[in-house]
Amino acid sequence: MTSPDNAADAHAPVGESVEKVDGWGLVTGNARYTDDVPTENALAGHVLRSPHAHARIESIDTDTAEAIPGVQAVLTHEDVPAGRFTRTGFPYPAPAPFDERVLNETVRFVGEPVAAVAARTPEAAERAVDAIDVEYDVREAVFDADAAMEPDAPTIHPDEYENEQDGADPERNVVCAARHEEGDLEAGFEEADAVVEREYETQVVQHLPLEVNTAIAWIDERERLTLRTTTQVSHICRDTIARAFDLNRTDVRVIKPRVGGGFGVRQDVLPVQFLAAALALETGEKVRLRNERSEDLHASQTRHAQDVTVKTGVRDDGTITAMHVDVTSNTGAYGCHGFAVLSNAAHEPMSLYPCENRLFTGRAVYTNVTPGGAMRGYGAVQGTFGIESHMDEVADAIGMDPVELRRHNLVQAGDESFEPEFSESKRRLESVGVGDCLDRVCDAVDWDDGPDEPDDERHQRGYGVALSMAKSGVPSSEFARAHVTLETDGTLTVRVGIGDTGQGSETVMAQIAAGVFGLDVDSVHVTADDTDATPWDNGAYASSTTYVSGNATEKAARDLAVQVRDLAAERFDVPTDAIELVEGDLQLPSGESLSLGQFAEEAFIGEAGPKRRLTASGRHFTALSPKPFAAQLAVVDVDTGTGEFEVVRLANAVDCGTAINPEGARGQVIGGAVMGLGQAVSEELSVDADGVPEHRGLRDYEVIHAPDLPDLDVELIETHEPTGPFGAKSVGEVSVLGPAPAIANAVRDAVGVRIDDLPVTPAKVWAGMEGEP
Repeated sequence: MTSPDNAADAHAPVGESVEKVDGWGLVTGNARYTDDVPTENALAGHVLRSPHAHARIESIDTDTAEAIPGVQAVLTHEDVPAGRFTRTGFPYPAPAPFDERVLNETVRFVGEPVAAVAARTPEAAERAVDAIDVEYDVREAVFDADAAMEPDAPTIHPDEYENEQDGADPERNVVCAARHEEGDLEAGFEEADAVVEREYETQVVQHLPLEVNTAIAWIDERERLTLRTTTQVSHICRDTIARAFDLNRTDVRVIKPRVGGGFGVRQDVLPVQFLAAALALETGEKVRLRNERSEDLHASQTRHAQDVTVKTGVRDDGTITAMHVDVTSNTGAYGCHGFAVLSNAAHEPMSLYPCENRLFTGRAVYTNVTPGGAMRGYGAVQGTFGIESHMDEVADAIGMDPVELRRHNLVQAGDESFEPEFSESKRRLESVGVGDCLDRVCDAVDWDDGPDEPDDERHQRGYGVALSMAKSGVPSSEFARAHVTLETDGTLTVRVGIGDTGQGSETVMAQIAAGVFGLDVDSVHVTADDTDATPWDNGAYASSTTYVSGNATEKAARDLAVQVRDLAAERFDVPTDAIELVEGDLQLPSGESLSLGQFAEEAFIGEAGPKRRLTASGRHFTALSPKPFAAQLAVVDVDTGTGEFEVVRLANAVDCGTAINPEGARGQVIGGAVMGLGQAVSEELSVDADGVPEHRGLRDYEVIHAPDLPDLDVELIETHEPTGPFGAKSVGEVSVLGPAPAIANAVRDAVGVRIDDLPVTPAKVWAGMEGEP
């Protein structure tokens, strides 16, 4: 945004690494998470889950369970609303089929809720769950997306549902299909000197926030359904719950306390929230429902497994003439996020290398596994692994250095991103620092001069690079509103609906508001935890916080600054443009200086004042989504005798526009890189031949641990995004995209083995060295 005259930007805390405004509570343990708030006399909720991957409930007998002392309610599919919806955490109508109920008569994955119990004690609730007698008609299940599209595969959703998506073919289990073409693909391949094609596979992983999904639900003193819960989308959660239970929006309230991480799993309205609400409505009492870790692993959302086929035409000089990316996405038992994740798998990664002839095709497919949902990187993780692994294969085919191939084809400022739904003017990229990012990570290891090698002959060192591009919110979808109030002591209160899930959004909003007035961050209080007290915001997802919610906050703060100057002009009988707001002080034409606190006290309280209160509102909605960029370079040492390897270094350079809080941004980069590292080398959620999860909990789920981390270099390459608050764009997701292909490329560089299915493991490396397929 362009700053108006007399604003205090030059003295802003923007660009400073201020402490998190909620940091004291977090480090002292005083911050309260959902389950930390006392819930005296709350009923204990417990869930009966399906042991089958695909079955229809023939009968369900709850009489014995209901007779257990202390049991207050037992709910089945017969006791909940019949309407179907999508749990997808987008505003209604979301881009997803309405294909599930609060409790479904047909269960479609192991772990799906079958019944919910509320009792006076956890022990009684568990006994009641064990006492429910269910007779299932077990049906054939299918777990692989390609197999699910075969003519003889079982149809997972045979019944009609609302909001069917483009290209849907329910009989073949296709949730949706996508196609986007520019130029003439075949002509592009014909003019190429080499055509390279390969398939890449990504696996199912889980978000693993430290706090498990939890909901406390009750009916308040005004007979409203109230939920205190782990969510990234409090306003959307309220609306979705209201729709599911046919309630007025004003009869539902959602409170978001501290949230111990989200990473996308809390973008949706999860069964734990629907079931807590249903039990509270049934009993009229407070109900506490908290997932165990095993339930969070297998019954909450996961990252979609995808097969990504990339075909590229290239000239001998390195010019890409055509690219076709085809994606098959396993969306699991329900279609939430099926289309959006599928679309994201190609559009951002393909935009890195503009060429005249490019095609994206894909489809999302139902299977009988845990539903795929939103997860940090949101499809671009999968597509980036395929395309960035493929770029090294293309370079090898023409005998070109992989970094030089990227430099030769790299997106530039003024180019257009590959997004079919927007007009040309809205696709144009204005701040593009990816070339600088690439140069920085290469400089870190002396790529151009020849990097170091291990000292011993048994180990081979490899170097791999990957580039990535993300977004700053969903264009033409994100909406945020902010209110900023000047208090009588000269401090500011900022009310926003964006939820802080650990990423520091409340700190960034405080910095933006303080920046407009030239105040320090301690003079700003941000409240963002209650739908009753905050204006609408879509929520904390799609890396929209700084760009979308930050723009709304900046607009509100600038409007308030104008009101302050207008009121001061009236108070001192001078022209408005004669008053300057500098470092939190009002500078009058007489040379007199008045602090904002002194002015507020006189204007709002003093006898001479007009007895006013000043509050401003800002809103932001846009078809724009500026792109952050990253380059990541992995260094690996491979043991040629065993296939074991170590990632010894991961260099990260990120263009996030102006870094509002540099240390906060670096923390986001490190967090994303570590998450990407886990997907690259160890994490995978698998099921057996019957669809039963093979991991019981964190003991046997190979999450990355701190001692396993390589040296991490982080450098912020600051550009200026003219449409962002103080020149900022997003940073939260872009660094999760590159570690997997960078590591796969490094292994290929070290020992000549291309691992094209994640995770990259020593067993796969050894098999490749031995010539096994």
